[in-house]
Amino acid sequence: MKYNKNHELYKHLHICLVEDHYNPLGIIRSLGEAGISPIVLLCTKHPQLVNFSKYVKKIYKFNSIKNAFKYLVEKYSNEPYKPFIYNGSDETTLILDKHYNYLKDKFYFCNGKGFIEKYLQKYDITLLAKECGFRIPKEEFKKKGELPNDLEYPVITKASTSSKGGDWKADSFICNSKSELIEAYKKIKSKNVLVQEFIKKKNEYCIDGISINGGEEIYLPYAAQYFRFSDKSYGAYMYFERVKNNKLINKIQNIIKGSKYSGIFCIEFLIGNDNKLYFLEVNFRNSGWSYAFTYGGFNLPYMWAKSTIDGHITMDDIILTDKHFTAMSEFEDYNLVVNEQQQGFRKWFKDFIRADCKFFYNKKDPLPFWNVVIKKVISKPFRVVTHKFGKNYKK
Repeated sequence: MKYNKNHELYKHLHICLVEDHYNPLGIIRSLGEAGISPIVLLCTKHPQLVNFSKYVKKIYKFNSIKNAFKYLVEKYSNEPYKPFIYNGSDETTLILDKHYNYLKDKFYFCNGKGFIEKYLQKYDITLLAKECGFRIPKEEFKKKGELPNDLEYPVITKASTSSKGGDWKADSFICNSKSELIEAYKKIKSKNVLVQEFIKKKNEYCIDGISINGGEEIYLPYAAQYFRFSDKSYGAYMYFERVKNNKLINKIQNIIKGSKYSGIFCIEFLIGNDNKLYFLEVNFRNSGWSYAFTYGGFNLPYMWAKSTIDGHITMDDIILTDKHFTAMSEFEDYNLVVNEQQQGFRKWFKDFIRADCKFFYNKKDPLPFWNVVIKKVISKPFRVVTHKFGKNYKK
């Protein structure tokens, strides 16, 4: 895509309030390719990824998001042009949105006008999705230890909220019987749990986009599906195609309007063996897959910033492809495929070479990838993130 370097957004500071993960690395690379060097407030004790990107203008390290947020407010609240804030975690989204009334005149940031906490609750967002016409799995909201009344096994457990940091995924268990659910409750940390019918999936369907003016305008360029996955994992090798289902787009716009959300977002569905879409969740933030959209001609961070200033979404400089393209989160896919012995290294390496877009390796910005490789070789276990339910996972 073309970037209008004369646009007003280049007068503003661009600040990434992030943790050390390939999700914010994608934000930084997307901004960098648009000619924007962001300031990074990095909330990680031992960074090994984001801090190696050549696109970073300045970097400040913090031991928590709260401390970084405090520094953000103290340091950048009185800039002549309102800075843009980018983030890649639900916890950061919640902190920013809770301070909406204070921040709104000082920064541009993804927000639900102070009401987003409600829709970070799994039960509330699925209720809204149902109101908007989405098909959702049968579910019951329970206190930890309570058994479902009307659900048939297998079921899947989910933490009631995704805003409590990276550990919330550890409360997800697939339970094939009452006894397995009782055992799962012994490991679950959340006080409240969403127990859902487990639908055997044919695939998943994930769409990233931007919302302007509380959902009055949205744009959804591409959707991702996966070449491989398991019942207990997300996919990490995927292909992207244009979103052309207007009925689906209208439903998505309704759920974004209902949450009053403006910003970058991702909405996820499960494709059942019946070929029907089942709503899973909305991520009110940048997702791990967003850099693939930059590869496909729609730079989500840049387009959100530009459209926010313009007050509407314009497609003048956008050229989308009607051909599908592929992307891979290399270390995750290696873990899933080679370490779990789905196929051999040679076959996996061919897939890696063929992938159009990689989330770690980037020839324009190579150091983050090679630093991780060196760290993993030195420390032996070739693992960065695991997908398994019951383990930590942050997309």
